Amino acid sequence: MTEQSSQTPLPSQGWMFLARGKQESETITRCPGGHIHLDYGNLTVRFHPEEFQIFARMVAQAAARLQGVSPNLADHGIISKSSVTFSLN
Repeated sequence: MTEQSSQTPLPSQGWMFLARGKQESETITRCPGGHIHLDYGNLTVRFHPEEFQIFARMVAQAAARLQGVSPNLADHGIISKSSVTFSLN
């Protein structure tokens, strides 16, 4: 899925748009280097693709529990600090 909205242009060619939240500053993209960038307001979290999959399962599990649903998810593992970086935009 490489569609691009006229509202939020991607930083440069080679970036892949993956998802968008309600606000322009809420996006998930993949950079040309293969990292997944989760942008939320003035915060960016950069993941290796495998670590993003673990994080996504954790978020899905938390969302299900908040809705009172018992999720049946596989073991989500642990996200290593060395593979995730945080930065303020």
